[in-house]
Amino acid sequence: MTEVPRILEVEHLQQDKPAGSDKFGQIEQAGVEYLPEESRHSSPRNVFSVFVGGNLAFSVIIFGWLPITFGLNFWQAVTSAAAGLVLGLLMIFPMTLLGPRTGTNNPVSSGAHFGIRGRLIGSGITLLFAIAYAAIAVWTSGEALIVGFNRLFGTPDGQSALMVGYAIIAVEIVVIALFGHGTVVAMQKFVIPVAAILLIAGVIAFSPHFDPTAVHTGYLMGGFWPTWLFAVTISMGGPLSYAPSLGDYTRRISRKRFSDRQIVVAACGGIFLGLFAAAVFGAYTASTFGKLSASYVADLIHYAPVWYVVPILILALAGGLGQGVINIYASGLDLEAIIPKLSRTQTTLITSGIAMAVMYLGVVSANAINSITGMTVLLNAVAGSWIAINVVGFFMARKGVYDPHDLQVFSTGFKGGKYWFTGGWNLRAVVPFAVGSVVGLLIVSNDFYAAPWANIAGGVDISLPVAAVVAGALYALSIRLFPEGTAATSVGAGKES
Repeated sequence: MTEVPRILEVEHLQQDKPAGSDKFGQIEQAGVEYLPEESRHSSPRNVFSVFVGGNLAFSVIIFGWLPITFGLNFWQAVTSAAAGLVLGLLMIFPMTLLGPRTGTNNPVSSGAHFGIRGRLIGSGITLLFAIAYAAIAVWTSGEALIVGFNRLFGTPDGQSALMVGYAIIAVEIVVIALFGHGTVVAMQKFVIPVAAILLIAGVIAFSPHFDPTAVHTGYLMGGFWPTWLFAVTISMGGPLSYAPSLGDYTRRISRKRFSDRQIVVAACGGIFLGLFAAAVFGAYTASTFGKLSASYVADLIHYAPVWYVVPILILALAGGLGQGVINIYASGLDLEAIIPKLSRTQTTLITSGIAMAVMYLGVVSANAINSITGMTVLLNAVAGSWIAINVVGFFMARKGVYDPHDLQVFSTGFKGGKYWFTGGWNLRAVVPFAVGSVVGLLIVSNDFYAAPWANIAGGVDISLPVAAVVAGALYALSIRLFPEGTAATSVGAGKES
């Protein structure tokens, strides 16, 4: 085929899916195709706002409540949250830089390491994270609405009423997510001041009964250190869950106007501040409860002074806009990456339905605490392997340099390019990922199945670091023993069948 400048060819191949408007209230047309520099109008400040506002929600606050249910007191819960967030951010910070370099989201960018077809692994992981956390957002916010109205007005709070609450939050989330990036960013800027005021009011409301040394139950893992380290692992899941979707927002930032440092600080700072503030509030309020039940939201409303119930209802609506929208928006993009023939709006509607089914199975039909903790540790083991390979690939294999053109081969239906490897799969990365994930799942401590080596570290859950180290080390070794080379085959050698 006739050679043309690489970036111009990307734009030519994607001209049937124009970027369209990225303004508040206008439906975004762009999917996971390459975004040229002139279409990148976002900023680090926007990214910071998204990840702060998106975390000031009950679906994130419950991750501060979980360590209290594990048998830790307030200070122990807060330190486990801080340690987990810092460790998680150290693992994922290079992932903030993929989007500005590739002009697309992180799962598509991962094709530079896993291969053009191998990038579907990242899309699948993103879908799992996004659907699971969207389901938690709908559950917590919907329950807050129904239980809150029950306390104030005596309205029903049974399963039928809860379904109505879930539906209200789901519709709210899906509508905003369908509009896309510009509306998502604008809504998060609205959520931040509203949620911040409501959380501060909550600190005042629960202060009379706050005891930072109060303990509600025995240690989940039989001792302090195993339990504390398990809480650290749960906390790490927060940053890790954002690693695949960071590019949804950073890809819209121009590298000509903003530095790598500004992007990293904005993204990681927003994630830490949002997650930590939510975790502290969850641990703070949970430590004041007279008795813990299986539902943080129900306990929060039960023990809250009457005047604070209305702020809880407002926070339920605002929080649903925050966390739920981020995840449904990400899930729509990644299903589109898997099925390019569908539009982002179509895939968003599909994943929204799946999220509702997951929410029902995980909350209505099972124990909520076990569902959340089990889901988190399982996803961490798999995501840790995927992230480790992307980070090693960023520094060792690609050295921060990517070819946006060749990353779009799958979406355009062509074969070839420097990231095609073996039939679209880079076995140097795929095999280490599989090995790391399997090892992690074999030693994970969870309530879903009996992992054969769960007690290998005396009850401490080490599945995440082990999975990441195994996958990253094997990938580093494989590219040393079997160099990938830099020669590219011609894109367009044949259409996908």
